[in-house]
Amino acid sequence: MSRTHWLGLLAICSVTACSYVLICSALIQSRANWLIQTTSEVFATTGKTLAVSDALVLYQGRLKRMPECTATSCGYETVVSNRLLAAPHWTPYSEIRTTVWVENGFVKNVDLDFTSTASHLHAIVSHVYVQDGEGLDFSVDPWEDTSPTETNGIVTVAPESFRAHKQIILGFDTKCLTRRPGCPSVADLLPTVWERRSDGLIRCRLRNREGWVEAPTGW
Repeated sequence: MSRTHWLGLLAICSVTACSYVLICSALIQSRANWLIQTTSEVFATTGKTLAVSDALVLYQGRLKRMPECTATSCGYETVVSNRLLAAPHWTPYSEIRTTVWVENGFVKNVDLDFTSTASHLHAIVSHVYVQDGEGLDFSVDPWEDTSPTETNGIVTVAPESFRAHKQIILGFDTKCLTRRPGCPSVADLLPTVWERRSDGLIRCRLRNREGWVEAPTGW
């Protein structure tokens, strides 16, 4: 095969690879944004009466029943991952996972986890947990200004606080699913809550009192 043919074949392969990455990236980000938006709607109803049948409709039948169910309680989950890009080693593996916890046929609590591979040894998780309850309740961990880069992040919030601060609480950067170097810290995954200092340490962006952004009444 002549050099011209080789160059032509290389160009075709390059265009095909670029098209694959662009199409997969658009698909993954679209699915991730849909999952976050849908989970936001379920978060907003936590503490009210939301039947599991209604939750299944909101998630368009994509919730999968977990095996540890009992007669009165059960968990359902759905995942959006970047496996299509991680398999050819374009970007490190990452995923967004929603878990809906049900008691007596009604939604009790909801979790949203954004997990990203930081290295071959460990992964970073940014975890949002909306718990059933009344009144204000919004806490973060880590809440300090000098947390290690490899730290995980947890946001725990009651429905009322979530409805008031949902843009901050669900400010995930879905581009982390498709970004070439990946996102190795919670400051990358949830930049509305944490940020990276110039020395690489993690700082909480929100004003808080030992982790409480909004403390429960009487705390």
